[in-house]
Amino acid sequence: MALNKPGKVIVFYDGSCPLCQKEIHHYVGRDHTGQLVWDDISKGTELLNEFGITLDEAMRRFHVIDRAGNVTRGAEAFLTLWHALPVYRYLARTVEYLHLTPLLGWTYEHFARARYRRACQRGIGNACAIDTKKS
Repeated sequence: MALNKPGKVIVFYDGSCPLCQKEIHHYVGRDHTGQLVWDDISKGTELLNEFGITLDEAMRRFHVIDRAGNVTRGAEAFLTLWHALPVYRYLARTVEYLHLTPLLGWTYEHFARARYRRACQRGIGNACAIDTKKS
């Protein structure tokens, strides 16, 4: 696949979410090398499908494909993104060095559930067909 060549990191984000848009815009502004591919899942799922990620999974958790083509989710996806951005690389290393990944994961999971419920209320994807209290 052309986009999954070595050196490219693929970031999936929900462009219909104002908070997500703002955060991704911040990160895009720091991608000075152009080594990241930014894929708005609200505009199509072709690239998601190529990695076996459903729209519902992508709406529930942040997903990033690392340079080797591995799928990362949630807190691990943020670490993958941060490692790919020179200005955030130190943050990623600090989180890992201080063993803060579980805390980041716990915090992110709480945020992700709330964000998913808001997406459901906006009627995005299949979100309303799934019980958000189970995950």
